[in-house]
Amino acid sequence: MYYKVFALLVLAVFSLGQPVMAATYWSTFNGASIGTIDTSSGVATIVGPSGQAGTYGVAEDPTTNILYASFGSSIGTVNKTTGAVTVIGNTTHAIYGITFDSSGQMWAVAVSGGALYMVNKATAVATLVGTAGVPGIAWMDIGFNGATLYGVAGDPLVTLYTINTTTGAATAVATVTGACTDVMGIGFGSDGTLYASDYTSAKFCTMNPATAVTTLIGAIGAAFPHGGDIGTPAAPAPPPPVPTLSGWAELVLAGLLLIGGCASLYRHKTRKAA
Repeated sequence: MYYKVFALLVLAVFSLGQPVMAATYWSTFNGASIGTIDTSSGVATIVGPSGQAGTYGVAEDPTTNILYASFGSSIGTVNKTTGAVTVIGNTTHAIYGITFDSSGQMWAVAVSGGALYMVNKATAVATLVGTAGVPGIAWMDIGFNGATLYGVAGDPLVTLYTINTTTGAATAVATVTGACTDVMGIGFGSDGTLYASDYTSAKFCTMNPATAVTTLIGAIGAAFPHGGDIGTPAAPAPPPPVPTLSGWAELVLAGLLLIGGCASLYRHKTRKAA
């Protein structure tokens, strides 16, 4: 029994300062707020208002972990603790969908016409790559899976596309079906899992990138999710300090005293029973 008590004490000590790390799915809500969605349950947590009207896109730079947002034709950086957006500049093109490739290059797609742009994340200057070649639909969000760029577009039927990053041309994968159909936000996890948010029903799903079939994870619990990206959360509070040599000595002494106390109590009960 005493050995078990001591083992539990040692385990608790070694557990100190070991935070659980998990990917975070960032999203916009109702065109006005920014928050996160739990990829296990689908439940959203609103971080706060963006302060910019028409905030419909978010994306994180994987080289810096800085979160960006698109609103109207402008882009800005996001305070992950408050949700507030600081304006960088105006691309001069109406955009919702923004994303980053692995090198930290920002990409954006025009809502109308599907023109693909490379965007300077420091100045918001947009350089045309090419057009999708799929007229008459609204482009909502884009996201990279490795070197392959995907996008969702359409109204009322949403279709998943791949987009050629050299020409901007889009190729249809399939019409989005399943639990989430009005998909306006997508983001790929590091394992290749494609997550999708349904704007109308406020549901969170996974999507098969080969078939566009969606599978429900759960209800989001926040209205009109739009745009999305897997990223990192706001910096957590620093972990408790690692005990010094004297601190370890105090912990060991406390453990020994605990064991001694348990032993004394056990002997007392034994004598009383006799």
